[in-house]
Amino acid sequence: MRFETLPKHWQRVFALEWESLCEGSKAIAAVIADDAGNILSEGRNQTAESVVPNPATAHAETEAIRNLDTGQYPDKWAYTLYAGLEPCIMCMGTLVMGGIRKVEIAARDAFGGAMHLIGCSDFARAKNIQITWLDNELGDMQRAFQTIRELLYNEDAEKLERMLRDFSVHNQCGVQAAQELVASGWLANQAMVPETAAAVFNALAERMEQISL
Repeated sequence: MRFETLPKHWQRVFALEWESLCEGSKAIAAVIADDAGNILSEGRNQTAESVVPNPATAHAETEAIRNLDTGQYPDKWAYTLYAGLEPCIMCMGTLVMGGIRKVEIAARDAFGGAMHLIGCSDFARAKNIQITWLDNELGDMQRAFQTIRELLYNEDAEKLERMLRDFSVHNQCGVQAAQELVASGWLANQAMVPETAAAVFNALAERMEQISL
């Protein structure tokens, strides 16, 4: 797996995640694309930035859905939301109410994920939302990007340990690869700019391959 071989929508997800990480926000992003793969909208986590009065609500999926111009792109039921991480309660509710009916998710979130709640509501269940779980290398990569963010910015040792334990429930390989990459000092020689996303992705992919041997 290399950045260059990913579909364009997944390339954009991880590029946005790196952008969020560089800004100190959570490494989580989402895009909305049509069946031809054209990206119609995007959003990234901006919870550490002053983009809205209450940045705690600036979550990737919510931003991507809010940014979808339904006047220009009215067939919202036909589009797919590609999410790096399983949406939380707020983002799950936003996609239900926002008309999104197809979701592809790289990594499960055993702690904050809320997609199972769709089945607990007659209203949400009636929307017939199609959920595709990738549960593969992209899930490990998602958690690797999140791990890098926490290792670089999280100064609460107890919280950091708890979060990495949570990330490892489904994606231990990605967490380990990120820990090794940060410990190696490789990131210190990289420019913290959006263009670095591909290099970071590929460096992590190489480590994950070695770990899996």
